[in-house]
Amino acid sequence: MGRVFFKSRVAEPADLAFARSFPGEGPRAQASAGLVFFWAGLLYGLQTLIYAAVEAGWIKVPSSYGLCLAIGPTLPFLGVIVYVAWRERKGKGGVATRALTACYTSAGLLNLIIALTFGWLAISRKSTTIWLLYPIVICAMQGAVWYAASLIRRKLWLGLVSAGWFLTTLALTVLMTHVAAYLFCLGVALLVLMAAPGYAMKQSSVRERALETLRTEKSVNTGSDTDPQAAREALAFIKALVDRGEQVQLSGGLLLLSGGLLYGVQCLLHGLDMSGSLRMGALGHLINGILPTILFLVILSVVLWRDRHKTHANAGSRAINAAFGGVGLANLFMNLVFGYAAFTQKLWLIWMLYPISLCALMGAGWYVAAVAQRKLWPALVCAGWFVTAVLLAWRVETPEYLLILSGALVLLMAVPGYLLMRSDAGQRA
Repeated sequence: MGRVFFKSRVAEPADLAFARSFPGEGPRAQASAGLVFFWAGLLYGLQTLIYAAVEAGWIKVPSSYGLCLAIGPTLPFLGVIVYVAWRERKGKGGVATRALTACYTSAGLLNLIIALTFGWLAISRKSTTIWLLYPIVICAMQGAVWYAASLIRRKLWLGLVSAGWFLTTLALTVLMTHVAAYLFCLGVALLVLMAAPGYAMKQSSVRERALETLRTEKSVNTGSDTDPQAAREALAFIKALVDRGEQVQLSGGLLLLSGGLLYGVQCLLHGLDMSGSLRMGALGHLINGILPTILFLVILSVVLWRDRHKTHANAGSRAINAAFGGVGLANLFMNLVFGYAAFTQKLWLIWMLYPISLCALMGAGWYVAAVAQRKLWPALVCAGWFVTAVLLAWRVETPEYLLILSGALVLLMAVPGYLLMRSDAGQRA
């Protein structure tokens, strides 16, 4: 990768401009994000607290005002969105802006898919429990995002926000049978963990903009923009962000390939057994239940042992570790949430919502990859995961459910893993 960034002195000014889009657009993007977070947390937090008070019997809202309460926060929030979009219409469209837009859009797509699937299942099965799981899943996703941000930026308060979202996930799970307390907890979380961090981001962006202005004025006065040595030093920073890409691509591809094949075959066998096409028996179910995990852990151990001497100290590897750590934490908490809810409610359907949530999460992740890399095949994988989430909700509690999941694991996990391995081999050559 270093050859790309240090190919010639002629290319240094253009590459330096690309590098500086990260710190240059950071405060602007942070201000916009902070503004959106602040108003979303404030408006919807207050709305949820009012619903909690109504549910508890503390206040009464006339039916004529019910619609106003339902849509009231959305109208001013849409105004905030329009204002932010208008203010940013002439902003720079560099890599930082593109990454921020991709993250927001992927979160919106994830929210849309979860809302559609959970909402449809809640209505068709006449289950309030399913609909109450929707905010819990979103809280787990928020925890994952803030966790990644805390590791990448190395700021304690971001980690505290992440911990707050994960604790909220657990609290909402326990309070599902007490709707008033559930709504009160959610309302407080929106105010404390969304509105307050949004305000903090806005204030931080003001300070960072002031520092960036001072740096720009200093570089103009000293002429550092035209200094080749200064260009090389600045480019060394951006090189660190991507320097480990080839190193982790082979390992990540191998894990995706093996995981997709092993668990894809597992779901296929379970689906064939449910449809009556195959009879595995008690021993067969036991082997099919634990063997894929044992084999995957063996492969994971081999990969970790092989990569044990590779350093992961730079910003690029730290970002990758943070992303995988956030997804892993979200996966862990969703396991606890759906497992606890399914056990206490004695409803197997709730556990089958877990793969639907994971498919939506995978789609969001691949969307960011598609926008960042500007490649078609990650976009197709993203679309495939979102379609899979909808199909699983449609065929839930049927043998086709596991067959659809099996096909998705092979086509949307194993095949992309193979493509990543091939891409890594081509880059090494």
